[in-house]
Amino acid sequence: MGAREAIRELLDRMPDDCNLVDVIDEIMKLDGPWLDEADLPRLTQTQRDALDESVAHHKQHPERALPWREALRSTGHRE
Repeated sequence: MGAREAIRELLDRMPDDCNLVDVIDEIMKLDGPWLDEADLPRLTQTQRDALDESVAHHKQHPERALPWREALRSTGHRE
């Protein structure tokens, strides 16, 4: 089963009154072979540098990390 089929199945199982946050929570729990890192495009050096900087910042200040739900709320998304 591919990613689309897995997500369609997941949506069929979810209640009609679920919201986007509920759906994302469940999608994040899915596991499957459809995300093979070998198939992903390579990062540019600029992207690698930005990622390294972000990881280093997180390691220095882990207390500043936000759960993704809070991060979504801070950008104006509603649950």
